[in-house]
Amino acid sequence: MALNILNASPKYRNSLICCSPTTEVESDPSSSTSGCVSSADESYDSNYVPKSMANKKLKIHSAATKEEIERAIVQCKDCILNTSQCSDERKWLVRYLIELRLRLQELKDNDGEPRDSVAIKGHHFHQQVSPSNRKQYCDHCSGVIWSIVQGSYVCDNCNYLCHYKCVDFVCRVCSHIVMTEKGEYEMSICPEKGLAAQDYKCAECHTMLTFKNAWNEPRLCDYTGLYFCGTCHWNDMMSIPARVVHNWDWDKRHVSRCAYQLLMISWDTPYIDVESVNPRLFNFIAELEWVHKMRKDLQWMNKYLCACSEGTSLVSPLFHQLGDVNKKYSMSNLAAINDGSLETKLTELTEQCRSHITNCPLCAGKGYLCEICGNNEVLYPFDSGAIMCNNCNTMYHRSCWLRKGQTCFKCLRIEERKKQTDNVDNTELEYDIDKFVET
Repeated sequence: MALNILNASPKYRNSLICCSPTTEVESDPSSSTSGCVSSADESYDSNYVPKSMANKKLKIHSAATKEEIERAIVQCKDCILNTSQCSDERKWLVRYLIELRLRLQELKDNDGEPRDSVAIKGHHFHQQVSPSNRKQYCDHCSGVIWSIVQGSYVCDNCNYLCHYKCVDFVCRVCSHIVMTEKGEYEMSICPEKGLAAQDYKCAECHTMLTFKNAWNEPRLCDYTGLYFCGTCHWNDMMSIPARVVHNWDWDKRHVSRCAYQLLMISWDTPYIDVESVNPRLFNFIAELEWVHKMRKDLQWMNKYLCACSEGTSLVSPLFHQLGDVNKKYSMSNLAAINDGSLETKLTELTEQCRSHITNCPLCAGKGYLCEICGNNEVLYPFDSGAIMCNNCNTMYHRSCWLRKGQTCFKCLRIEERKKQTDNVDNTELEYDIDKFVET
């Protein structure tokens, strides 16, 4: 029984070693996973302390008293005032100050009683009252969580799960905090620097890695390019944003636990600007180019619908997500483009909006008439057969625009009117000067 549980543990999944019955189910929380993180990549460095703050002894132990936390808060405030705005030191200090205040509040509220909620490393842990029926594993020690006899905490933001006894030794910053501060994905394909750059240690828990012992075999994370131990890398499979944007490669690859949680919580958030990262992708993926054009049309339709009381009902969540002016895509959007589901939804949405704008008297009255041909066909910025002047926003038929040598009649009238106004001003100035000389 114990052997089967150990073999099912993510720590030993796809490993070269064979678990023996004498192996412990859970490791000591204060052992390898409680160390500081390697400085190979500060964005995933859970225990990273800026060099200027390293000698100020701001860090406190997990069993710190109320007085020790209050002294650390005062010292942290002084350090914040002495740092420059928007610097890495100030960001770290502000986040650490919030954590200290939350821990102080926990001590005041609990007064030695079991904690229902814990705030540490940006996580907001709450004790699981009704755990899931499926088998759960601790993200800190990778051991099995026996929900009947063991208490456990789960983070509300990144779903980090750990034992009750492991919560004070968590060394991974909440993935929600990491992604919010960074605001974008890693757009380099597997930026591997090698084990030497990590000092042959795990990028998260600082455990020594070696090929001689399969127990601590290094596992490469395809998203970060860093190496992790078996406790921090469970061989989770995910599609990599950089490979999708550069090569439209949707094959899933092994990622670490921190990268897996980061990709999961940001899957539906638009962080990818395809037009700036890889604009040539539109030439190779016809579906992506079509969706990109529809997004531009939705931006124009939004201006019509927002000014109409009846048109606001058509502004659906999908409209808000794809009609945004930032032109960014989420991984879920790109996945829907790849499987063709987004094309169907977007076609129905654009047809409904187009039908309302063309049939609504208020919206149709804001259309344009082609000045070149002079017919009564109403033109809109989202029509494929129409083109807009970049200077005065006047609409023309594309064929009429090309036939007249791409010349805008309204711009010509504005220039002529400006010249006439300048001539009149010069004439009045000369007349006043002559009158002054004669007198």
